[in-house]
Amino acid sequence: MSLREKTISGAKWSAVSTLTIIGLGMVQMTVLARMFDSHQFGLLTVSLVIIALADMLSDFGIANSIIQRKEISQLELTTLYWLNVGIGVVVCVLAFSLSNVIAGGLRNPDLAPLIRTLAFVFVVIPHGLQFRALMQKELEFNKIGVIETLSVLSGFTFTVISAHYWPVAMTAIWGYLVNSAVRTVLFGFYGRKIYHPGLQFSLKSVAANLRFGAWLTADSVVNYINTNLSTLVLARILGASVAGGYNLAYNMAVVPPMKLNPIITRVLFPAFAKIQDDIDKLRVNFYKLLSVVGIINFPALLGLMAVSSTFVPLVFGEKWNFIIPILQLLSIVGVLRAIGNPIGSLLMAKARVDISFKFNVFKTFLFIPGIILGGELGGALGVTIAFLIIQILNLFLTYFVMIKPVLGPSYRAYMLSVWLPFYLSLPTLVVSWCLGLAMKGHAPLSVVFASQVIAGVAAFVAMLVISRNSLVVELKRQLCRNDRLKTLLRAW
Repeated sequence: MSLREKTISGAKWSAVSTLTIIGLGMVQMTVLARMFDSHQFGLLTVSLVIIALADMLSDFGIANSIIQRKEISQLELTTLYWLNVGIGVVVCVLAFSLSNVIAGGLRNPDLAPLIRTLAFVFVVIPHGLQFRALMQKELEFNKIGVIETLSVLSGFTFTVISAHYWPVAMTAIWGYLVNSAVRTVLFGFYGRKIYHPGLQFSLKSVAANLRFGAWLTADSVVNYINTNLSTLVLARILGASVAGGYNLAYNMAVVPPMKLNPIITRVLFPAFAKIQDDIDKLRVNFYKLLSVVGIINFPALLGLMAVSSTFVPLVFGEKWNFIIPILQLLSIVGVLRAIGNPIGSLLMAKARVDISFKFNVFKTFLFIPGIILGGELGGALGVTIAFLIIQILNLFLTYFVMIKPVLGPSYRAYMLSVWLPFYLSLPTLVVSWCLGLAMKGHAPLSVVFASQVIAGVAAFVAMLVISRNSLVVELKRQLCRNDRLKTLLRAW
């Protein structure tokens, strides 16, 4: 099977598993938001934000360094395996030991037992990371998709059933542990058929991997601050309940693109790595990727912005109505962040994550004071406005700092790749918003919401039908042939 065929097949399998996982995650979040009181839900979201940092540190970019390398020896793999396990143990001990300090710093002592429980996952996760990376390197996304779907389903089932009898944050923490354990066991079972770790260890042999991983981890830590500081600031200033509400909106508007985009970007990272020396081919396909990612994300996020005033009380309950303006602004943030998601795959393929790290450090110097000032002056809404301003600035700086040094001068292509999905999605926003205003108070929320969604989808489909843009025409042609992602890789 050719690289093109493998990549298309991988994208299809990745799409099925990712959509299933996102669906289960949104259902679980909705159920827990209704079952938990606002304090318990806030504790859960804040604890998961904190543990995400430890998760990032325990990997240390090792999995992606394996994918990026064209050739890797048995000695290197074995060394990296045990190094990952060792880092996981260290992170576990640190998270457990510092749980009271972290909880005290956020003025939420109830966080401590949740963090201590979550700490144990870092002894488990590293045993499956390398096997997943090797399967991803070979584009075996069918197996990866099945494993990840089964593990999420296991955690989801445990959490929902437990929360029915014990509606506290700890039930979801145990569900996450079940998810992680099942995923690690299954990756280990299938992965050991490809490769079995030995007892060798040589730090010298993995120096290049560690340099790559160090840059990637440093970049991820800085990006983590830029992404999650707002939740932590709100938890400290206004308490877990407000932070939980903000995070609920964040998980609806910003997180889905971060999980949906890997349907394409996760598959294209190893594919980009294989053509990393052909700049012209890489440039053409990268800008196609940006447009396709936008076409997938923009209508959904702008539509969410339009229906938020009916969506929130209908789905989460009226106790969360205070997040409606937050959700509307974060939908725009989600649009802007969706544009930036594919850039990571490009920089990793070219082994230039140092560029992303330096840029994210610069953004951090803007982000930290902006978020803190926004939180102090305007609470959750102030934090959201600060977040949005920084993302707008990021849209324009991204090209000059990260894309141009790798792909060369191509600003017009960059802006056109962003403009296309926005132009196609604008009628969705206008039609859904106007319909919601017209029907407000004249029909049940469920009827208003359904009407807005149907009208928005119809408006977007109409734009696709009448569009004569070459990429859209090619996408329509390929969709008619039931080969949906072939257009992304036509030049490969």
